[in-house]
Amino acid sequence: MLFRTHFAFALFLGLLFFNYFKWNKYFIILIVLSSCIVDIDHPRSRIGKKFPLIAYPINFIFGHRKFFHSLFALIIASLIIWNFFGEWWKPFFLGYFSHILLDGFTVQGVNIIYPFGKLELKGFIEVGKFTEMILFIIFVIVDLILLYKLFFAPS
Repeated sequence: MLFRTHFAFALFLGLLFFNYFKWNKYFIILIVLSSCIVDIDHPRSRIGKKFPLIAYPINFIFGHRKFFHSLFALIIASLIIWNFFGEWWKPFFLGYFSHILLDGFTVQGVNIIYPFGKLELKGFIEVGKFTEMILFIIFVIVDLILLYKLFFAPS
């Protein structure tokens, strides 16, 4: 999926769980950021272009949609966040997981148990094509509705 679709979906999840976890705006920002950082394993991704000195070695060592797109990487990163930042692991986990989940709906798919075996999630969405654009538009519309209900609608 493209950066914008990951962004819109992560925002959707953050807004959806906003009251459930009694989060604040910083938690939503972390959800969105962690959903986008997963593509640091691809030098031509939006995040990879911003940090090429990190993206190229990671891509060379791990490849794209391998280690960084696995549940193993998600768990390790979440444990590190939990160890240093406590409850902040929850929005980090949700954002990171949202990225893996969405990429599982693409034709390329993801191997969620890499490097321990093969359990691929594959879908029908071609990255950057019509179906993804429709999905993105739906997420943006729902995001706007949720933003209005959470922050602007009369109680």
